[in-house]
Amino acid sequence: MTDNERELLQDEAVVLHVRHWQTADKYVVCFTKKYGKLRFIAYGARYVKNVQGRLLQPFACLNIEVQQGQKIDKLRSCELVRLPQAFDMQQMAYGAVAAELTAVLTEDREPQEELYALLRETLATLTKRNPRLVVLSFAIKLLGLTGFAPQLSHCVGCGRELSAGEDAWFSPLQGGALCADCRAVYAGEGLEPCGDGTRRLWQWLERLDFARPALFAVRGGDLMALERLLYKFIFFQTDKQLNSLNFLNQMRL
Repeated sequence: MTDNERELLQDEAVVLHVRHWQTADKYVVCFTKKYGKLRFIAYGARYVKNVQGRLLQPFACLNIEVQQGQKIDKLRSCELVRLPQAFDMQQMAYGAVAAELTAVLTEDREPQEELYALLRETLATLTKRNPRLVVLSFAIKLLGLTGFAPQLSHCVGCGRELSAGEDAWFSPLQGGALCADCRAVYAGEGLEPCGDGTRRLWQWLERLDFARPALFAVRGGDLMALERLLYKFIFFQTDKQLNSLNFLNQMRL
């Protein structure tokens, strides 16, 4: 089958990741409205006179045409829908977390239009709300949309519903919260504290409406506990260290 006989994918896309490829090309990962995650090579994109190559920047929203290839897809054309947001360093760093999470938690060519809309909304909200909370909310919603969401309302050991104010612990291996009785059974699995405040913060972030956020008092201890267990759980699911999280830690953002 020749390239001309292969399917031409045309869609709106958000660029997640771009890196140099060989001498003058770019390797691009994007998330599209109709096709989900696509990866392709933009040949000649690094040449100075290549206008399309200059559009291939992280967070840009583009209309793209991608030709399916035998080994890897290639870009046929792209045009700008919307320029990347004018982010400061902190907003850009958290945007990179959202982009990398999308890339590692989704499969190629699995349509998820709801996730595409969430990604667009998240990037647009980073300049309007606390980017740390926005991206935590995005990560929790992303887990739900991709089928990875852990169980926090019931103990994953005995199945009992956790009551308000009850202490619990989070097990990445078991995929959720453990009550005090079950904690001893799963000791040594890298358990993280998952108290009532942390669980309520998770639920608030899961339901968070970026446009009209409900009032909620975020306590620093609960926030840090949630971040630890969330990113530990994502690492357990993907077995990948997120470069964007390492950058956040190094910059103390």
